[in-house]
Amino acid sequence: MKPRLGITFLTLSAFAVSAFAATGAAPADPASPAPQGERPKFKSKIHIPVKLAGEPTPLPPPGYELVFSDEFDGETIDKQKWGFRLDSKMLSTQRPENISLKNGNLEIAMRKESVRGKNYTGGGVISRQTFVYGYYEARFKTPPAEGWHTSFWAMKKSFPDEPPKPRALLELDFCEQDGGDPRFFSFGIINQAPNPKKKETWNAGRWVIEDAPDTSANFHVWSCEFTPEVTRFYFEGKLMKEVSSAGFPHDDMSVWLSVIASTLKGDRWVDEAKLPNAILVDYVRVYQNPKYREAEESVRAASRLRKPATAKPKGDGETLRGGPPAGLN
Repeated sequence: MKPRLGITFLTLSAFAVSAFAATGAAPADPASPAPQGERPKFKSKIHIPVKLAGEPTPLPPPGYELVFSDEFDGETIDKQKWGFRLDSKMLSTQRPENISLKNGNLEIAMRKESVRGKNYTGGGVISRQTFVYGYYEARFKTPPAEGWHTSFWAMKKSFPDEPPKPRALLELDFCEQDGGDPRFFSFGIINQAPNPKKKETWNAGRWVIEDAPDTSANFHVWSCEFTPEVTRFYFEGKLMKEVSSAGFPHDDMSVWLSVIASTLKGDRWVDEAKLPNAILVDYVRVYQNPKYREAEESVRAASRLRKPATAKPKGDGETLRGGPPAGLN
């Protein structure tokens, strides 16, 4: 039976070398690598390794009320709650046909198939309801497939059947996990507002957990408390990072869950032997604290004063009209 409130705490190949033959033959298909060797450790100048707190925190925090949830117990996805991710990005095209409900879980499938110039398909769901300050939580199991990037995050979204919204100012990444290393994931804050150096986006903070339990073996809970003063990221109820909320813009956001094909963050190939596969999501919940309602309305009012975006951001297709420039997610 699914827990209805708070968190349930759970028990917690070097690069394959392609060589040209003496005759000048093409290199081996990267989707079929040599089996030997270990995956190299991912290195990044912007990702900072952090450790989990020793003890879990009672969550959601005191004073929070449930304002949005989906336990995925029905037979089909609730389209009043969710829209679909439909872009072609990185190595895959995202399709609504890859979204289903089975055995009390949301399944977002990934497949080997050619659609709109990509050799793989993934998918995603995006909440139609938006939020600013709150406690965001999801329980899910990542797919055991190298080359697949699983994400749970919050960011503004303009759906094709709605009036266009202003571009996003903020992206909160609660979990980004790349299947080649199921014990490794990142989280962080992306400032989507243009900066004086003309960059489209930049990381306000980016961190990694390098020694998590196998995220593809069991369900785990990722969550974040976002307030006007502080932002706290959690895994299985244990604090990963606490930062000031003063260093980046605040925005109204939809909740996203998706999986796309990508080898950008250390994965070496798309492991076709494990396809089709899927991310399994047990639930998504958002809680809010009444004491932040006035501050949230101020953020929404400021957003309404900004001009709606009219051009589609490069790389994000029809789904992100009025959204941010293309990022990894």
